[in-house]
Amino acid sequence: MFRIMGASLLCAASAVATAQTQPETFVIQAGHSGREATIKIPVGAVSTFSANVAEALVGYTDPKVEAMRLRGNVRINVMGTSQPIQIKADNVVLELTADETSDPSKSGRLPAHPTQQLRSTEILIGGDDSRTFVGNVVFTVQTPAGAMLIRADRVEHKVGPAAGA
Repeated sequence: MFRIMGASLLCAASAVATAQTQPETFVIQAGHSGREATIKIPVGAVSTFSANVAEALVGYTDPKVEAMRLRGNVRINVMGTSQPIQIKADNVVLELTADETSDPSKSGRLPAHPTQQLRSTEILIGGDDSRTFVGNVVFTVQTPAGAMLIRADRVEHKVGPAAGA
């Protein structure tokens, strides 16, 4: 009896925790300019990523960056500061950088970084807590390992249940 009730409580607690940690979702859509979207993420912030095709970019412009082109059903899961982050796309360049190091023992607290910065030419508001940013979009999002940067022509941003799920 107690095992069944304990298992039921554990399942209920798991469902509540999952509902409270819905990912912040970025859906990167192809733009008309022909520029490739670029995502720069500290390697320690990436929990998983997948794509139909991954191509290592040898001789990339910055030798401190490990870069690859990801194509087809791209999914990148990132550890955010307050909630997980999910990135969906069809074609992006992923730049993995070294984690930013900070010594909290020197100041007694973690450095204060803005959680999110955004630049875009136009913003379209959706009815389901989503916004679409169009034209020279640059998102900077703080992660526990450092700042993540998204540069693209068009990005749909949704906080809450995953976009397209």
